[in-house]
This record gives sequence, C-alpha cells and structure tokens, in this order.
Amino acid sequence: MTLRLLVAHSPEERDAARRVEAHVFLQAFGNTPELMEREYGRYEARSRFVAVIDDESGSAVGTARLIVAAAASPVKTLVDVAGEPWHLPVAESLGAVGLAPGTVWDVASLAVDPRYRAGSAGAEVSLALCHGIWRYARNCGVPGLVTVLDDRVHRLVRAMGLPWYPMVGATSRPYLGSPASTPCVFVVRTAEEEVYAARPDLAPALDHGQFRSITVDPADLLPTRGTLQEAPPTDRPERSTPPRRNTAGWRPATSRRADQLANRTRP
Repeated sequence: MTLRLLVAHSPEERDAARRVEAHVFLQAFGNTPELMEREYGRYEARSRFVAVIDDESGSAVGTARLIVAAAASPVKTLVDVAGEPWHLPVAESLGAVGLAPGTVWDVASLAVDPRYRAGSAGAEVSLALCHGIWRYARNCGVPGLVTVLDDRVHRLVRAMGLPWYPMVGATSRPYLGSPASTPCVFVVRTAEEEVYAARPDLAPALDHGQFRSITVDPADLLPTRGTLQEAPPTDRPERSTPPRRNTAGWRPATSRRADQLANRTRP
C-alpha cells in the first residue's frame, strides 16, 4: 500500500474523499446520505478535500473537508456560532485576533477510516491531515481557520501543539449532540512559532510533512489543487437551514494521547 497526501482535484479523488467522509459519519454518528446532503450540499462548490489516498486502490483512508471563504456568504461554522447556543458577534470575535469573516476558511469535517486509526500508520494519517490543512491554507494565503471542536478533540489538538483557541466570547456548551463543544479559531501567521515552541518533536510532521508511511509531494498541496472539476448544480441555492445533527467541526479520528502520536512519528 502506498499512501499519499494531497488536495483532491480530479472527480475520482473528490469522490474518494466524500466516500470516506460519508462512511465514517454514518458509522460513527448515524449521519445518513440525506442528512449529509442537507448539511453540506449547499457548500459543495466551495468544498476542498485534503485527503490521504491509497495510490493502489484509489480509495481515501482519511479526509478533511475545507469550506473556502466567500465574501457574501459565511462559512458553515460562522453561520452556526452566530446562532444557538452561542449567539457570537462573529465580526467582533474574529476581529479581536485580526481576522474578518469573509477571509477565513472552515475546517468542516475530519474523517479517518476506522481501519487506519491504529498503529503508527494510523497515527500518521491524522497528523498528515493536520499538516495538509495547515500547508494548503498557507499556500492559498488564508489568514485563519475556524471550526467547532468537541472539547475532547480540542484537548487533543492543543496537546499536539496546534494553536486552535476558543473564539473570543465562546464558551463550552452542549451542541448538536456533543455534551461540550467550543468554537475555535486558528491564526495562520502565528501558528508556526507556536507549534515549534509547544511541540518541537511533532513540528517536522506538522510543518514539513515528514512521515514514514505517507508520501507528501508539495505540488499536491498547491493552491491550484482542489478547484471544482465538475459542474455544480445550478438550482441549489445556499440556504441557512439549521443543522439537525452534529456534523459541524472536527471529529476525533482517535482517542490516543498526543504523546503516543509523537512516539510513533519520531525517526
């Protein structure tokens, strides 16, 4: 098996990413295809998929869905946190860290096939997705990222040294099936310094994409990757239907401790 990190670009790569996302969300959270369509369909044309692909089979073993910024239409997380249960003043909250609503991207989902969550290779899949998200955002000139994190996942990514901080004014609240979740923001311009200060042992993987079992070609994370290669539906307007299940934000690909991740990825 040859694993490769990339931003899905061809219809086949995007379909592979959608399949693993749908499989994981159905198995773990009972999110049916109909529900996924309601939650993400209106953002499909703005979705980019960072994925770990098995080159031999063409299947994806893990993916993260990014929803790109649009000046006239907020990303999913910003729509959600402006409503129940937080009612955050989004512009003011982002402005406190030097960001604006029309410039941030949304890390809307993270999914890893259960068969690839164990062992050193499984640990690397999660780390590779985090690297891909960060590197692609930098390559695209994105100043910041937002998401809603279950508090358990928030603790994990913070232990990994990734500077996902609560949005100003946000508190941990029950949210769409999660007993405790927090809206979070990632400021790209300060992330490198913070990662190296917090976890120098993980920095080669998170910053430079150095992995034992996953191939990373910088060309696969360039800004030219990920643009929609298939014609989006023209009769599906973006709408603000409130989500019915907890499909926003990251999902834990594993409950392993960050130190286990470090041990498994050190040379």
